[in-house]
Amino acid sequence: MGPHKIDLSVYPRKDHFAHFLTMAQPFLTMTVKVDITGFLERVRQAEAPFFLTFLYAVIRAANRIPAFRQRIHEEGILEYDHCDPSFTVGLPDGTYRYCLVHVDQPFARYLEEGTRKQAEALAAEHLEEEEDPMGQLFISSVPWVHYESLETPWPDTRFSNPSITWGKYQEEGGRVTIPVTVMVHHALADGIHVAAFYRNLEEELEQVLEQL
Repeated sequence: MGPHKIDLSVYPRKDHFAHFLTMAQPFLTMTVKVDITGFLERVRQAEAPFFLTFLYAVIRAANRIPAFRQRIHEEGILEYDHCDPSFTVGLPDGTYRYCLVHVDQPFARYLEEGTRKQAEALAAEHLEEEEDPMGQLFISSVPWVHYESLETPWPDTRFSNPSITWGKYQEEGGRVTIPVTVMVHHALADGIHVAAFYRNLEEELEQVLEQL
């Protein structure tokens, strides 16, 4: 099912939407160190792939927030029912390919598809996007660095796909944390929405462990 158009006449953030569309830099970016101590231990015990397992929780957390499924289209807003991730798969030469996997399915089937799609991406000849890029969540990782903050690129000021990136996890005072960065267009989302994502992520990390 395709996206539906939001009626701006009853949209509570109509003034905010118009305001932030006028800005030269309309993006809101936040980095939070997420505690994954118990999650990482359980993933290791189950010998599950960390990236795909963490990605499953991230996408489910993001989809619970309507603002993360909304996109700027012309002078209005489209809202998707569900957004899957387009993520990067690293190649041996230091470059990467895009990969898309469907998250709205049981974890075991998702994991099977994700493993297969990663292998296909490694064999792809070109950097190509799949399906409808506008309806996707853009995902990347920087597994070599436990960073404090991160800025991600954007093609123009109407770019409204949320971008979610995470870095290297490390132990700090007996706890394991991972930096997770979220970038959203401020015309569609505020700090309250980004904070909700991090709360959702904590819950989804717990729930995915029940499926390992």
